Amino acid sequence: MVVASGNSKIDNKTFKDTFGIKAKMLKYEDVEELVGHQVGGVCPFEVKESTKVYFDESLKKHQVLYPAGGSANTVVQLKQEELLDLCDFVNWVSVTK
Repeated sequence: MVVASGNSKIDNKTFKDTFGIKAKMLKYEDVEELVGHQVGGVCPFEVKESTKVYFDESLKKHQVLYPAGGSANTVVQLKQEELLDLCDFVNWVSVTK
């Protein structure tokens, strides 16, 4: 899972160069099973152990972030440092335009 700023778009070539695979969205019916959250509530914390989380550099320009909170009608306000503390993320990447 790559977490990027909401106004950023994935750069397909850079993504493939970074991860060795083509970027793709999960199928609706696979999201909850693979990530642990329903579509509309996918957030980078409390994900299934098999889900690797990467933060895109585009997040660094925001001091306050508003990720989904685990359901379609929940959002949380977090300072960047709080999000980093809550998430077991692998690394920072730069895969957006």
